[in-house]
This record gives sequence, C-alpha cells and structure tokens, in this order.
Amino acid sequence: MSEPVLGVALIGGGRIGKVHYANIVANQRLKLLWVVDVDLKAAETCASKVAGCKFSATIDEVVKDENVKGVVICTPTAAHPALILASLRAGKAVLCEKPISLAVNEIDECYNEAKKLNVPLLCGYQRRSDPSFMALKKACKEGQVGTVQIVKTISRDNPVPTLAYLKISGGIFHDCGSHDIDLCRWILEEDPSEVYCIASAFNKDIAAINDFDTVLMCLKYPSGAIASIDLSRKACYGYDQRMEVLGDKGMVQTMNRQPTTTIVSTAEGINSDPYCYSFPQRYVQAYADELDHFVDILHGKAQPRLSHEDARAVAIIADAAEESCRSGKPVQIKF
Repeated sequence: MSEPVLGVALIGGGRIGKVHYANIVANQRLKLLWVVDVDLKAAETCASKVAGCKFSATIDEVVKDENVKGVVICTPTAAHPALILASLRAGKAVLCEKPISLAVNEIDECYNEAKKLNVPLLCGYQRRSDPSFMALKKACKEGQVGTVQIVKTISRDNPVPTLAYLKISGGIFHDCGSHDIDLCRWILEEDPSEVYCIASAFNKDIAAINDFDTVLMCLKYPSGAIASIDLSRKACYGYDQRMEVLGDKGMVQTMNRQPTTTIVSTAEGINSDPYCYSFPQRYVQAYADELDHFVDILHGKAQPRLSHEDARAVAIIADAAEESCRSGKPVQIKF
C-alpha cells in the first residue's frame, strides 16, 4: 500500500530556505502547501512556482491548515523558538535548522513541549545525513580503527558569509562550530569534560561585531579521547570540510568533494576541479536525505536522529568554547 503524500510548509526563504525549498519540491512524498517569509514578495515568487501553494508573511494561517502535517523552519535563529512552539501546539511536526536556539532554556522549552504534545521535533544538523560522515561513523562504530584516540575536523567557509548574515548568526561558535561539536559527540558517543579555545579575527568587519573568523578548539573527553576543531570563515580555494579519526588499529578520513572526478594531466601540470563552491553544493545529498528522514518521521517510521540531549549539549559546549576563547583559559564543561 502506497503512503499518502503529506503537506508541508516552508518558513523562511533565505539561503538555507532555498535549499529546503528545492528539496521539498523535488521530494515526491511531499507537497509544498505554504511558503512563509517576512518578505512577502519573495514568498509569493516561490509559491507561484508550485501549483496550489499559498504564501504569507506570518504562520497564522499555516497553523490553522489541517492539510499541513509538517513545518520546515529556516528563519534566523532568534525566531526559531516562537515558530517551533506555535507549530508544535498546532500539531505540526517540525524540522528546524540548527540551532534550535542560542539559549539552553529555550531549547529545553521546545523539546519539553514536543514531548508533552507527542509531536516530533527534528534539529537539522545535516552532516549526520551525509553519506561520507555516515560511513566514517559506521567504521568507528564497528571498531575498524579500534579505540578512538583523536578526532580532527576542519570546517572552512566559502564564500565569506555576508556581514548582514553574520550579525544575526549567533557567532562562529554556534553558527559554524556547532556542526563540528555535534560530529565529535556523534563519533565519540560521549560529551567532553573540558575545552580550550583560541581565535582571531583577520576580517576587520567581523572583528567590529565582536566575532571571530579563525578558530582552533581542543576538547578533552572522559575516555581520554581528544578532539580538535579547525574553523575559518574564508577558504579561497573552495568549501573545505574534512574529518579524520585516529584509533589504535587505524585511521579513517572523509575528504572534500569536487563537482567531477576529472583530472587533466599535461606537460604544464596536473589539474582537477576545485572543491565544491559552498554548503548547498557540498551537502546536496545530505540535505535531501535529511528531508527524507523527516518524511519518515512524519509517517511514524523513524525517530529524529538528533535528540533533546544532543541539541542542548551542543549549545552548552559551544558556549563553553566561546567562554574559553574570551577568557584565555580552559573551561570545565558542566551539563
């Protein structure tokens, strides 16, 4: 028996909203019923490309629409909690882009409400749906590299995000570093006990908003494992996303993706494609698979890959990393 196509609403049509918009439209298990954006003209433009899709500047009508079974939230972080709570209270399952909130108490409020109402809430850390990172996780879980001792991640942006975005991003620790913090927790299956972090701001505009563009983070775990996280807002050679795990029996790595595998070798040298331009290209499969996971949740076939504990722990660790950076001292992490 075939499953029914489910109606969803997209809230927020910015840079990540456009990624989810394309995936919703392409997913044959979903029907886009609403596009909501404070820029009403932008919402109308997106909605006009999908038969029967409506648009609005608020979610007031969305939460009343019984045909909407799920909501995908892609607004700036500050708007997340209110939108999540309104959607949950209307019985709509929620896929919300990370982070749920910068405040742990608001994260707790959203997840506690979801639990009380028995309505699913999925936080969108898409790297857990990426085939390469999933394969790395599987290798570690199966013991292929033995006891994990060191985890290294590299996350370097291309292009440099706009200043308008950076001002509302929550800062590099929550906006960028949270992805890597989540990956390290996921691989090691434990929370760190201590973090030491140093950072710089080479970009004067980023320094002017009291943020950083270059970060090194070191995390110590109760098992003895150590993780290092290397963050940068600028990688002129392309979007740089790598990970390496060292164990007592071997090593596993994930490398950067390129648009094609073509290599041209001549007397002048050897050339290949640059790395993927940015996150929509690098994580094209991850975002599509994450959305499909959300559809499985809507049908009751799966539980959210990220839990309340995951979301709140990442926020706590990101806060501790920033505290260490600004104080110049290691910070003991309290959960």
